[in-house]
Amino acid sequence: MDESEQQAFLRQAKETLGLTWDDLARASGIAPRALKTYRMPETSKDFRALPGLARAAIERLVSDRKPARNSKTGSNGA
Repeated sequence: MDESEQQAFLRQAKETLGLTWDDLARASGIAPRALKTYRMPETSKDFRALPGLARAAIERLVSDRKPARNSKTGSNGA
């Protein structure tokens, strides 16, 4: 089964942040049930496209997390 761009984006965000699906939903302000429908294959009758605001909230979480990791790594290595 081929993973859609939306599914790949969500899976990558979850893995990058090290969160469960429910924790990702809470952190981004998305209802867990809604996030589940965004993760479904496009062929599913329950699939919903990820709204722009929800995508932006997840992107913000990922971008906020990345500098913190880099800063810690940089200060530990110095």
